[in-house]
Amino acid sequence: MPMLNRPVLTCLAAAAILLGATTAHAQSSPYYIGVAQSLAHESNIYRVGDDQALPAGFSKSDTVSGTSLVAGVDQTWGRQRLYGSGNLRANRYSNNKALDNDSYGLNLAVDWATINRLSGTVALAADNSLAQFNNRTTSGVETVKNEARTLSLDARARLGVVTRYTLEAGAGWRERRYSADAYDRLQNAQQYGSIGMRFRPSNLLNLGVALRLTHIDYPRWRLLNGGGSESEQIQRQDIDFTASWQPSGLSQINARLSPTRSRYDRNPDANFSGLTGSASWAWQPTGKTKLTTTLSRDTGQSADAVSVGLFGNGISDESRTTTALGLKANHDLTGKIALTGGLTHARRALRSDLLAGGTALTSSTGSDSTTILSLGGRWIPTRSIQVGCDISAEKRSSSNQRLSVSLGSNSFSCFGQIVLQ
Repeated sequence: MPMLNRPVLTCLAAAAILLGATTAHAQSSPYYIGVAQSLAHESNIYRVGDDQALPAGFSKSDTVSGTSLVAGVDQTWGRQRLYGSGNLRANRYSNNKALDNDSYGLNLAVDWATINRLSGTVALAADNSLAQFNNRTTSGVETVKNEARTLSLDARARLGVVTRYTLEAGAGWRERRYSADAYDRLQNAQQYGSIGMRFRPSNLLNLGVALRLTHIDYPRWRLLNGGGSESEQIQRQDIDFTASWQPSGLSQINARLSPTRSRYDRNPDANFSGLTGSASWAWQPTGKTKLTTTLSRDTGQSADAVSVGLFGNGISDESRTTTALGLKANHDLTGKIALTGGLTHARRALRSDLLAGGTALTSSTGSDSTTILSLGGRWIPTRSIQVGCDISAEKRSSSNQRLSVSLGSNSFSCFGQIVLQ
């Protein structure tokens, strides 16, 4: 197990004493600040395939220690609200010391409103973390440390809100960069804009339609033989039909169906036309149990393929389509103890276009299937203290080992957090 250095231990001890002494006297506050410590064991850090072996000097499994400073805010004044959270974290590996890194995360948003039924949200997010190793080929195992940096800004405005009809408009920008040269071709920037309308025929049903346009730029999409690179521009158009229905006080259904078209400037064979979308059903069968079922289908450039839990931080999914079915369960065993569980199965249609002979593109296709099972528990003895543990297992099979290797992985982690608020 990795040992924390003396300054970190001293800071943690001082913070724990201070927070422990003041928790009983703290009043409700819109702000919080605290410390957290986690310890995790990963069985397949480098995402090694079933038929692959690591080079000498590397350990397939490892124990990772994370020491964090956490903070958050939820402040309301008048019609406006500021809320968000952030963290600074030192990650230390027991066996693979070269992977040691310092990460951060920030999510900050402002809800605003005027007296003329005009409202909206502006959200900023930033993240820097070690990217999950994403073995794609049988040519070798990735071992180079790779940090992913993501920055995004989103804005949305609504006119109506409490009326039967609501006009909505949104725009956003996000950028992803990698520290490892091998991931240069996956660096990208996206801009999107949308405009649409929502119709609420009753308090239980909300319908919507919107046009969404997205531009995706891969500045170093393809490395040329002999040096240099070419960029790729993707133009995507979606018509989003959405519905939100509450059939009872214990059930909520949300759905999106989108005719989607993507056009590639340099690689027209990768163009896509078809239906994408998602549907979720949140059901609370008892006062202590909540179940959420989610079905989604989208292209690899969409965040939906990442949010189903297939990848860790900072991975760009290049699949042609990803179809996923997930089930999550939350159960309050007592007022202070909660249990969680999840099961996700996803199938990806894969495609890779490579430069051959310096002039022509050659394509390779295939598919993979991934199943992830997770279980967890939380204990919150006071509103300032939280501890918990999680366990997960993943299994992936692939029809084309040059695009995605078959692999297995499992992990176990525990954490503790104490905050002052």
